[in-house]
Amino acid sequence: MSNPLQKAIDEFWNKTLFKIIPKFVTPNYFTFLRFFLIPVVLCFMAIQWFGMALLIFLLAALADSIDGSLARIRKQISEYGTMLDPMADKFLIVLSSLFLFFYYPYVSLLLIVIIIDVLIGMEGLVLMIMKRDLETPPSNWTGKSKMVFQVASILIIMFYLMTSSVVLLDISVIILYLSIFTGVLSFFSYGWRAYKILKM
Repeated sequence: MSNPLQKAIDEFWNKTLFKIIPKFVTPNYFTFLRFFLIPVVLCFMAIQWFGMALLIFLLAALADSIDGSLARIRKQISEYGTMLDPMADKFLIVLSSLFLFFYYPYVSLLLIVIIIDVLIGMEGLVLMIMKRDLETPPSNWTGKSKMVFQVASILIIMFYLMTSSVVLLDISVIILYLSIFTGVLSFFSYGWRAYKILKM
């Protein structure tokens, strides 16, 4: 996600939702909300209530956007939050993708998405173990783009499962390829940044 787009989203939330969010509500509240919503999404997927699963998944994705914007606008970025935020992202994407294995015809694409996210998570874990006093590197445009395409692909897949539309199936494949492409870029980008940090 480019900086101008990120600033525009931050400004949108600041002029709308943030006007009614009390000051004591921190970005971590929305991160915890995402962790809470993940099993709800999975339960609706398990019973094939894809409409409800889609709505709850969308709410979780919006919470991701809100907590990042809130942290930047109110200067509440914390090491705790920067560690939990990508964990919530990965749990949401990986677990949702795993549940879609049972219903989506292109399982191999979902599997690649999962593998990339797991590998990126392992990069972060190795970095934390080797440099425990290090602040977690913030996500750059490759990581944000990956997340956007992953969220879009899962939403479109759920729309497809609700409608059996061949057009939506084709669109979902295109978006999955884009999420894989940006995921590979994110993997190498994060790895390169981690390598430079470890060499310092």
